[in-house]
Amino acid sequence: MARAHLYGTPVSPGIALGTIHFLHTEPVPDKRRIVPSEVEAEQQALRQALEAVREDLRQAMNKVPEDLQEYREIISAQVEMTQDPKLVDSTCQLIAREQVGAAWALNCVVTQLCEVFRNMDDPYLRDRAQDIRVVGMRILNRLSGATDAVQAGDNLILASEDISPADIMDLDVHSIRGIVTREGGLTSHTAILARGMHIPALVCVTNLLVAARDGDKVIIDGLGGNVLISPSEEDTLHYSRRATAYSAWQVAARNTAHWPADTTDALRVGVLANIERPHEARELSQVGADGIGLYRTEFAFLRETLPTEEELYAEYATVVQDAPGRAIIRTLDCGADKLTRAQQAFKEPNPALGLRGIRFTLHHQDLFRAQLRALLRAGRLGKLSILLPMISTVEEVRSVRRLIQEVDQELTMRNVPHASRVPLGVMIETPAAVLITDVLARECDFFSIGSNDLIHYLMAIDRNNRHVAYLGDAMHPAVIRSLKRIIDSGHREGLSVSACGELSSDPFGVVLMLGMGIDSLSVSPSFLPGIKHLIRKLDAQACTELATQVLLSMDIPACKHMVNEMLQKVLGHELSFMTSAVMGGHA
Repeated sequence: MARAHLYGTPVSPGIALGTIHFLHTEPVPDKRRIVPSEVEAEQQALRQALEAVREDLRQAMNKVPEDLQEYREIISAQVEMTQDPKLVDSTCQLIAREQVGAAWALNCVVTQLCEVFRNMDDPYLRDRAQDIRVVGMRILNRLSGATDAVQAGDNLILASEDISPADIMDLDVHSIRGIVTREGGLTSHTAILARGMHIPALVCVTNLLVAARDGDKVIIDGLGGNVLISPSEEDTLHYSRRATAYSAWQVAARNTAHWPADTTDALRVGVLANIERPHEARELSQVGADGIGLYRTEFAFLRETLPTEEELYAEYATVVQDAPGRAIIRTLDCGADKLTRAQQAFKEPNPALGLRGIRFTLHHQDLFRAQLRALLRAGRLGKLSILLPMISTVEEVRSVRRLIQEVDQELTMRNVPHASRVPLGVMIETPAAVLITDVLARECDFFSIGSNDLIHYLMAIDRNNRHVAYLGDAMHPAVIRSLKRIIDSGHREGLSVSACGELSSDPFGVVLMLGMGIDSLSVSPSFLPGIKHLIRKLDAQACTELATQVLLSMDIPACKHMVNEMLQKVLGHELSFMTSAVMGGHA
């Protein structure tokens, strides 16, 4: 029996056995009082620590392998953070004002900045608190003279409060078998890194920093969310067999990823990819993607300066040309919670219900026109569709149509090559959009269901509030009936309907949406082969009959039991491998 059995949230599937090593283990610094004559010395110590960390990060950036080049941007952002006045000046001011040591002052400022980001509604921005935290931990380590040196060896399980790409680059990446952290989320750097490196990872692990010690033997289960500290021989044997079975399943799924996703009764379902970086498009043919179901454009706008039209065009052109099929590019889904310094003039107290998505871009039309020009120009290079987020009214779609027409005329007058006709779709993610899908279907070319926000708004919940998390249930009758209404409304007008939220990666969601007639699903590339494998085992008619029963029921546990019974019958032991797919594809 293991000495301790911990639980966490799986963010990268797989099973790993190894030796745990802790990074950034410095305790919370004491509030050390200083005299006025020591203030300057403490401020200088802080600046020296910042410079040392800055140099460490630059060295880590230079070590990033060719196949992980996107993480240079993350480390580069952390380098910039070490020069951010909000971090540096605020800490120096606190040292002088409170007459306290640099370590305590820095910890206070870092904690405050993290809290600002963690209170944001957007999961990507919320997880950026991790950048601030890991940079803060590095600086604290420098101030204390501590080191994160790792003993040479294989089969390392990295553990920390948080882990960043720079931490990984400081080590021999080939020796890392898994990652566990106390903090983090599905879109944290830990999750993204682990999935990119194809190693198991768990975040939000309970009691991690208390129960585990450096050098402990450990098993991490990225399928079931388990962490076993000092496992028994029986535990080791069980998980070794499970790891072997999972690896064999992965190989089988990858080997058949290029096969079409046809059900046993010959219904073809499109399986597309959700991506957010241009370079990802050229890798999609390896996982059997039929195209790009969601390309997120926000990240170009999260830098210190706004991107130019030429920069956007170059980005979208790469995506369209490298996509294995059609590329559906979502216009800026950026609200007041995502503003960079270049846009700080506009702020809101409740961004989730404020000027975000299409509301934001219609309000900032110069920015929107530049993006539309770049999209139309890229549209002549391949199959491109434009997707509008956060639609609530028909007039919003009509307004965009008018803008596109104006942009088309402008480009024509300037003799700029572009596509004059690009399919236009809308994200269905608000209750208002659900209730007017019949009208919206006559104003656009396709529907895409953003299940994450749809559930969030339908159930009137804050996804970050653990007290109401139980309401975020995709099996709630309101959610199920909304999905059916969207799909039926689209089909009545001859529109294709896809889904690109987490529900598309969840076997339960796949069964029900397939039974309702969904045309395509868009998921994280990591989970695409597994979803295609699942679809090829399902009978569409049986899914339709099951979906009908679920639609008529008010009993959520009974519905879950019915769907689980079908999945157990179809997948058997593979179901435990498939359930980890729920981690992919947030929209």
